Amino acid sequence: MANVLIQAENLRVLYGRQAALDGVSFAIPEGAIGLLGPNGSGKSTLLKTLLGFLDPASGGCTVSGMDPRHDAVKIREHVGYMSESDSIIPGMSGVEFVAYMGQISGMPREEALMRAHATLRYVGLGEARYRNMETYSQGMRQRAKLAQALVHDPDLLFLDEPTNGLDPKGRQEMLDLVKDITQRL
Repeated sequence: MANVLIQAENLRVLYGRQAALDGVSFAIPEGAIGLLGPNGSGKSTLLKTLLGFLDPASGGCTVSGMDPRHDAVKIREHVGYMSESDSIIPGMSGVEFVAYMGQISGMPREEALMRAHATLRYVGLGEARYRNMETYSQGMRQRAKLAQALVHDPDLLFLDEPTNGLDPKGRQEMLDLVKDITQRL
């Protein structure tokens, strides 16, 4: 198998006493991959665990050889994450939001601002980048969330429900963006 990028062994994650993941083991090589499953099957829980937001009750996992329990900040410096839920900050324009997220990822302020402009143009929000994000449609919010995941040029990208709430045209446009991103890897 090609280089293993993400690995889990007997991973068990609990919410209280309820197991969200139970005995999950896998090895994912480099390249584009998708997680498919019904709502409640643990996809988002897995991503949050890989990023170090949730601790496993037992078992373990690694991302690029790093353990999220000990190296979560380092992992998040190299991973772009688009959460399923809206993550806008009231009163911020698209460019302010994306630049801020770049800074949180460790970019210097000026570089983050330059990359925010470029990334918002790439995802199709160049004209709307100065608008307050609270005025964005659902599709625009999804694009802004994708831009903030890309702004720091991550080595790995986790997209949690990138087409959530989109109409058929918006869904196809988002999938085309995702396809373009994977071809650039």
